[in-house]
Amino acid sequence: MRCGIISDIHGNLEALEAAIDRLGQVDAYICPGDIVGYGANPNECCDLVRRLAQVAVIGNHDAAVLGVLDISWFNLNARAAVAWTSDILSEENRSYLTRLQPTWSSEERIVVHGSLDGPLEFPYIDSPWAAMPSFDAMSEELTVCFIGHTHLAECYTQRRGVLGVDGISMTSGGKIELREGFRYVINCGSVGQPRDGNPAAACGVFDTDARTVEIVRVDYDIPATQRKIKDAGLPEALADRLSLGV
Repeated sequence: MRCGIISDIHGNLEALEAAIDRLGQVDAYICPGDIVGYGANPNECCDLVRRLAQVAVIGNHDAAVLGVLDISWFNLNARAAVAWTSDILSEENRSYLTRLQPTWSSEERIVVHGSLDGPLEFPYIDSPWAAMPSFDAMSEELTVCFIGHTHLAECYTQRRGVLGVDGISMTSGGKIELREGFRYVINCGSVGQPRDGNPAAACGVFDTDARTVEIVRVDYDIPATQRKIKDAGLPEALADRLSLGV
């Protein structure tokens, strides 16, 4: 079974469509949250995810536009995007986001937006140390945890029975082989707003038969996305950052 991983889409329709096209024929889609926020096409992105994704969990921006998350710690640009998105989000898509759960699990895999030790508090996993609580929260039968939130393509590994955690940046993409006796926390990066210095959209493929996760980077029409953000009256910084991948 081949599962496409599409996280942190953030209303960027051009990036989402490019990622879907690049992933090709997959059996299912998994979305670790943040379908909306920042970008100018939240409804169109929600429509696509609702139609394609068998699995989706709620992200902090999804929760913010519903008014169920304190956004006082958001920066001014993020707050402006939350307010704008909340105003234009359709009732159908608002209802869809409301139904999203903080985690989803099946067999050996689990999905969460931030970290398993606080699924609705949205801690960041950006170091081996920060990944340790999620490994601690994984039940014995779980092998891989898919996350988002940081907009960084990364992989954290832990040998079963060992406390230490190793981490590796996957900025340029690459393939991870899921080895017997190890557990993994994997962030396939952000489709709609990468922050690892690579402006290409990031997504992944989880092949359950081959026991691999491949992170891929996909070029898309960044200028078109930037024009939409500016035409919508959203902060220009949200458009400008896309060219830099920050």
